[in-house]
Amino acid sequence: MTPRVLVIDDQTSLLDSMRVFFELRGWEVFTAATGKEGLRLARGVSPSLVILDLRLPDMDGQAILEHLRREMAATPVIVVTAFQDMENTIGCIKLGAFDFIHKPIDINELESALDRLEKVRLAKATRQQSDPAIISYPRDGKPYIVGKSRAMKDVFKKIAMVSESGVSVLIQGESGTGKELIARAIHQQCPFQREPFRVVDCSTLVDTLTESQLFGYEKGAFTGAEATRRGTLELAGRGTIFFDEIGELPLRLQGKLLRFLQEKEYSRVGGSEVKRSEARILAATNLDLTRMASEGQMRADLFYRLQVVTIHVPPLRDRRSDIGLLADYFLGKIGQKLGMAVKSLTPSAMRQLEGYSWPGNVRQLENTLTRTAVLTKSMVLTTEDIMAAISDIEDAASQTAPEKTLAEVEKEHILRVVSARNGHLGEACRTLGISRPTLRMKLKQYGYTTPVFKAD
Repeated sequence: MTPRVLVIDDQTSLLDSMRVFFELRGWEVFTAATGKEGLRLARGVSPSLVILDLRLPDMDGQAILEHLRREMAATPVIVVTAFQDMENTIGCIKLGAFDFIHKPIDINELESALDRLEKVRLAKATRQQSDPAIISYPRDGKPYIVGKSRAMKDVFKKIAMVSESGVSVLIQGESGTGKELIARAIHQQCPFQREPFRVVDCSTLVDTLTESQLFGYEKGAFTGAEATRRGTLELAGRGTIFFDEIGELPLRLQGKLLRFLQEKEYSRVGGSEVKRSEARILAATNLDLTRMASEGQMRADLFYRLQVVTIHVPPLRDRRSDIGLLADYFLGKIGQKLGMAVKSLTPSAMRQLEGYSWPGNVRQLENTLTRTAVLTKSMVLTTEDIMAAISDIEDAASQTAPEKTLAEVEKEHILRVVSARNGHLGEACRTLGISRPTLRMKLKQYGYTTPVFKAD
């Protein structure tokens, strides 16, 4: 039987390109430019696959998706949109979308989705499938993660897929990338979202007190234990416990945490009664746990138990396409929080943000924009405003950093100025007060001899 695809999108050019794409592959193609026409066709032709745009002139794409999941649950739906964010991605996947592709559509990505769809069909061919659940999620007070890059799209998908399962999740990424925000997003999408979300910062734990904090203690268990106290595991109920910087959890307690992960059982300090807890464990780290496990700094069995699912959070320098979105989001958030008018960025200031390396990641970007918005009287933030804020923050950080040689300081300053001037050597020379040959010589010494540095 010839497979049928229904494409619902209000862009004529996309409908035409999808028709060519699928007809070349032997599909029968049906198209609709509105949501109502798409639903009418879907009911009439019973498509093998639906390609659905989220923004249509007459209906919201998620509403159409809900109709499709109720009326033809076995029909896979691939959502496409130019307005991709965490809310749309998680919402559509939770409603049963097979995949979520950002516009403009990458043909290789669509081919990959079709390959995976075929594998799923083959795997399911021998068994009867039940209707997937249609689950809603809270829209108020939830963590909001900004991003449109492919890397963040993968993060959004994993949040949606793991939130219902209850499995342990290890969130890995550099400091400042938003690991706790992702943990909170997972909790907010799970069935026990109304239960507590508790954070255990392993980097600040006092070894002698940690066990009693986590597991609680009985009256008289130690000097000063004048009453029985419940620990974090007990207080969390069926909620979530987020172990931040799990690599710094004392080895003595790693075995106890492993037992809890395996058996869901624990005992209070000084007590013999075995208690149970259904709390979910999420963990995060910016350390190399694989190396730590091989060197005996972390229990290998705990490491493997924690990483049932791993979410890698990309550093900001690897998702530069998200910086503009993040900047607009943070400026709006800053204005609302501080009760001030929302400020904007000049094009050159935005390019400056996008060209900077952001060693402190998203946290540094937010701090920089907050400092700039507060200390700048103008409603429009310039490159000079941004550079001043970055320099102030770097200067503050350097006060606690190891001392550097004069050559190292000079190198950092030159590269920072060249980056601020978007590789324009003439402007960089004027700012640095050195000649063009001297700057070229310095850049060559640093290994930066690529054409990205502009001559004029």
